[in-house]
Amino acid sequence: MDTYDLYRLYKTLHVISVVVLGGGFVLEAIAGPLVARAKTVGEVRAFARMMHFSETYLSLPAAVFVAGFGYATAAKIDLDMSLTWITLAQVLFYGIVILAIFFLRPAASKLHKLAEAAPDGPITPELTEQIKKPLPAAIGGLVTLMFIMIIYLMVSKPGM
Repeated sequence: MDTYDLYRLYKTLHVISVVVLGGGFVLEAIAGPLVARAKTVGEVRAFARMMHFSETYLSLPAAVFVAGFGYATAAKIDLDMSLTWITLAQVLFYGIVILAIFFLRPAASKLHKLAEAAPDGPITPELTEQIKKPLPAAIGGLVTLMFIMIIYLMVSKPGM
């Protein structure tokens, strides 16, 4: 394989990883508001499983692949990593990773554990308390906006 073929391979894998990461955000953006409207533990359990799946099996591996294939792609075309838009995109990306690891994953895991342990029927007070916490929803919205900004930067490449 020549350098150009590797560039195209890395770029394709990078874009696929971005789509998977975005899919995880969309899944959580849908499940989050729906869990707040749930009426039974069974409903909460279903939405909590979706969020837990997204945080554990979609978002984390996709973030690793986004970074890995992004850097590999940039290296193949000798992209100047000190460009303002790339630096800003990296800061936003690592901000998302930090927020996801320290806030979103623990919140999704805790909701999942509480929902799995709760008996079927009406929502328990522990579940209600976890669902009504405003921080995970606010951080989820912030992370989504940051992701959209990164997509904008990568597509528009301002200043190039």
